[in-house]
Amino acid sequence: MGPLLQKLVGICLFRDGPQDLPYSTTHLLGLIGASMILTYIAADNLPDTGTVGLQVVVATGFSLAFLYALLLLRGLTPRFTQSATAMFGTDVLIGIPVTLMTFPIAAYGAEQAQGAAAGILLLWFWQVAILGHIFRHTLEMRLALGILLALAYSFLSFQVVQLAAD
Repeated sequence: MGPLLQKLVGICLFRDGPQDLPYSTTHLLGLIGASMILTYIAADNLPDTGTVGLQVVVATGFSLAFLYALLLLRGLTPRFTQSATAMFGTDVLIGIPVTLMTFPIAAYGAEQAQGAAAGILLLWFWQVAILGHIFRHTLEMRLALGILLALAYSFLSFQVVQLAAD
């Protein structure tokens, strides 16, 4: 396992933080691309998702803008690359099983693939906790506040993407 992947797994297991990742715009851009591809496939598998391509672009832009705004408010913008790498890298790691779980939903519907739907929900809870962990390290705050911020981010992101879809 490469060093980047090891650190991203460490972040998902709450052992490492974004500060432990290498500062690399190349890694960041690659992970943004991988995240967008996985998100597109997963969203396209779900019913009634509308214009998936636009939604993925809007969600990605919102993620980057939200993180940058938080860092700007706290005067911590030099942390942007590593923090965004952590956000998108962990999104890729969680997005792989999520994407795989969307295939039964696409084939049989959510009613017939309740196990897959429950798995996606559990992974979303884990992803919120991971994002809270990332915010805690990035913004130097308590974990509980980081998780609250991650929940607010998730809610706002959903709202922005829905506005773009309409």
